[in-house]
Amino acid sequence: MQYVADAGEAKEIDRISIQELGIPSVVLMEKAALAVAGCVMAGNSLAAKVLAVCGMGNNGGDGVAAARLLWEKGYEVQILLLGDREKASPDMETQLKIAENLEIRISTSFPEEEYDVILDAIFGIGLSREVGGSYAQAVQWINRQKARVYAVDIPSGVCASTGKILGTAVQAEQTITFGVNKRGLLLYPGCSCCGQISVVDIGFPGKAVEKAAPSAFTLTWEEAKAGLPVRRPRTNKGSYGRVLVIAGSPQMSGACYFTAAAAYRMGCGLVKLLTSQENRKVLQACLPEAIVGAYAQEELQEELEWADVVAIGPGLGCSDLAKELVMQVLKVRNKPVVIDGDGLNLLAAQLQGKGLQLPGNFILTPHMKEMSRLVQVDVPTLQEQMIEQALLALGPKAPDGKEECPVLVLKDARTIVTDGRQVYINTTGNNGLATGGSGDVLAGMIAGLAAQGAPPVHAAVLGVCLHGEASEKYLEEGSRYSMMASDILKVLPSILPK
Repeated sequence: MQYVADAGEAKEIDRISIQELGIPSVVLMEKAALAVAGCVMAGNSLAAKVLAVCGMGNNGGDGVAAARLLWEKGYEVQILLLGDREKASPDMETQLKIAENLEIRISTSFPEEEYDVILDAIFGIGLSREVGGSYAQAVQWINRQKARVYAVDIPSGVCASTGKILGTAVQAEQTITFGVNKRGLLLYPGCSCCGQISVVDIGFPGKAVEKAAPSAFTLTWEEAKAGLPVRRPRTNKGSYGRVLVIAGSPQMSGACYFTAAAAYRMGCGLVKLLTSQENRKVLQACLPEAIVGAYAQEELQEELEWADVVAIGPGLGCSDLAKELVMQVLKVRNKPVVIDGDGLNLLAAQLQGKGLQLPGNFILTPHMKEMSRLVQVDVPTLQEQMIEQALLALGPKAPDGKEECPVLVLKDARTIVTDGRQVYINTTGNNGLATGGSGDVLAGMIAGLAAQGAPPVHAAVLGVCLHGEASEKYLEEGSRYSMMASDILKVLPSILPK
């Protein structure tokens, strides 16, 4: 697991390290500079000409120190200063005096010569206002150059907490960020400015990170794979759970097929499908492993008691019968319930923007438009404030963490999963997933994991990570243009453990 900090959490890690634990700030700056210089040296020969573009804060100090270290190694280096030197931070002033003592070239106007490498050290994680004036001109000048651009901690102009572009932002080839990753480097549109992200250790003690307690995290696929439910030798189909899928309306057999098949692909023991009568024959033919029945409201309670996990909504439609089915499922308290698709639209009509006040056994998987209906917030706002709006929708949490809260899987180019306390930011996947049926597959995957005993938030995190990894695997032989939901199902056996 890798922590992901917002701007406030990252500053708190820095403050605790310096003020409470006694590590001199200039020591941390020197280690940051060593990391930046190391990345530059790893990718560029001594013949490379380097320009460090530096603001007057500590981010600029990191840039000046890195430039000095490269100069010591034999690189041709120049430093371009932006802003009023009288407002330089103490550590930045220290680094500038060292550079001056070594007679490194320092200028305050854009050079006419060309450079092979540019260090972007204008603004760090503290930036909260739009970039304007000479700073905006500097960012645009950097983006016009043919040089390889290395961002120091974060590309200047990207909000460290939200990923929002604050007017304009540097387009980096590589971002070297310090201590922990930053939300703004992972969330859109900021992540599109970062290039390759390198999270480097500069000496923040583990105690400082633990005390600051960043609430967001991300996983590699290898980490997620290690968290999959264990399959023991002496077991049977009853050992791996039963999933009830309530999905599909006339002419919508595909959605329920994808959900049911995905639950099976994830390893659940038995799947029962309740769908419209018109879908039964086709589903029995294309998924003979499933038990297929037709909707019968009077028998639903018996079916709910049979299941270990319920998944409702894909292709369900919004008929009166669909509404009654959803209302009955909303009463379930003793097992995980995954609500997707039309189930969310019907739920939205019940909630009327009052927040997602449901018990902790529920897992909601909305895309942006569905989330907009659920919380009555427009899509652009949701996209710009994904984490903030998700947490706001789930409501305030007591410090003891005892109150129940549903798990929210908010789907976008960067999907997030949260239970109102921790936030998982998914970094697997690609835009091949932007196709009909992809979300139905995800709902089934989460249900299949929950059926095997994974707690709701754990099942959601693993399902989202695996869903994205399957799309990455597909690109080894296929194209993101041609990817379909059925391809995700076909790829799953090749990436799951043997």
